[in-house]
Amino acid sequence: MGNFLRGFLRSFFRIPDARFWAVGALCLALLGGCGLYPARDDSYRPARRGVYHTVRPGQSLWRISRAYGVDVEQIAVLNGIANPDRLKAGVRIFIPHAGREVRVSRAVRSAPPRVRPRWAASSKSARKGSRRSPRGGGPSGGRGGAVKFKWPVKGKLVRRFGSRRGVKSDGIDIAAPRLANVRAAAAGRVIFSDWGPGGLGKTVIIRHPGGQFHSVYSHNAVNLVKSGERVRGGAVIARLGKTGEARRARLHFEIRYRTKPRNPLTYLP
Repeated sequence: MGNFLRGFLRSFFRIPDARFWAVGALCLALLGGCGLYPARDDSYRPARRGVYHTVRPGQSLWRISRAYGVDVEQIAVLNGIANPDRLKAGVRIFIPHAGREVRVSRAVRSAPPRVRPRWAASSKSARKGSRRSPRGGGPSGGRGGAVKFKWPVKGKLVRRFGSRRGVKSDGIDIAAPRLANVRAAAAGRVIFSDWGPGGLGKTVIIRHPGGQFHSVYSHNAVNLVKSGERVRGGAVIARLGKTGEARRARLHFEIRYRTKPRNPLTYLP
């Protein structure tokens, strides 16, 4: 059988005897090596999915977003910017999807939209909000106002909101089995689904009804929703992973009110 197969292949591909054995050895080496290199897991970090822009005097978030062609809400939520009209010169902000830093012209006066988005605080309200306790929640003082949040994944709480040993966390971390379902904490529209800044890894951000609350889901193994999609509360939006700087499978979960991080435990049942 072996001589027949060798003769058939040699005659079919017209390969001399010496070359036949060389080609066969090469094929066996390639096939045997396939098991030596496992599939790339979710600890792999892809090429850069954004850049950091250094704010110059006179630049507003509206003008920066137009220069980069990136939605202003995405930039504001990713960087925790409550008032897009007032940016401190010298601050570096993350611009998603951008391949390089671009020149942003200085304007005598910025041109904000005619209808101000609900997440964007005015200068006066931003100053008041900075003095208010994060535990106050939304404008009604309740647990998220009209937005009712639920736990995004079942697991063990391994990191709490706030600073600990000099390290600040804008949310909570929940450890759970890798590839566990990550669910939307409340209904809303996806405004971001890509690689987040810093060590967040694959991230999904949802804007909730009313436009003042956003929820953030990071370290995902894979995002299952795209920007612009509407999702129901409890819908599966990602698989839990360890992308970014996570050392083990976990979900980093944030709740933001007018782009500012709030303690998620205040709003969860």
